Amino acid sequence: MERKNNVWAITLAVIITAVVVGGGVYWWQQSKVAQEGVTTDTAADKEEPKEPLSYSTNGVPVSVSKETTSFPYSAYQLVSMAEECGSQHSAGYFDQLVTKFSGATTMKYIFRYTGVSQDSGTFMVTLLPNQAGYASLNQFKKDFDTCAAGGDAYPTMLNDNWLLFVSACGTGFDDGSGRPHGCQEISDVVEPTLELN
Repeated sequence: MERKNNVWAITLAVIITAVVVGGGVYWWQQSKVAQEGVTTDTAADKEEPKEPLSYSTNGVPVSVSKETTSFPYSAYQLVSMAEECGSQHSAGYFDQLVTKFSGATTMKYIFRYTGVSQDSGTFMVTLLPNQAGYASLNQFKKDFDTCAAGGDAYPTMLNDNWLLFVSACGTGFDDGSGRPHGCQEISDVVEPTLELN
């Protein structure tokens, strides 16, 4: 009888030990899995890169897309633009200017009118890094002004980081259809709200 009690006591001790050890191992594994799923970064710790441009399209049926390209001007193009606007520069000036913008990436915000329009319904805002260090709109315009009608990059504003150009909305021709000029509809709302961040 005593031997039978010892067997039961040993069996009971083994079962209790197995339950305690097994439960401990299970708890430890669950705790480890939970810790691996937790990261120390929170949304507040990670700051999203700030868009360089703020604007409003309030009330205008429009879609907005963004494209990036390399610096879009050659020294020859800038010389031609300056001559058309009557701006005088020394020989080699624009070669040096193009060198300052070496590696620059242009960001183009394209606003497309999504309603019926009698024109292309496209208004563009172009940003270029201020790698030449312009401090005034006059300096910026002296180098990049466009005097032809209907251009797509007229110097408009700047800050320490960015140069901002806007496109024109055409010649003002009206086809008599009564349909809106989509580009002008966008420009009237978006352009006054443009801000460089």
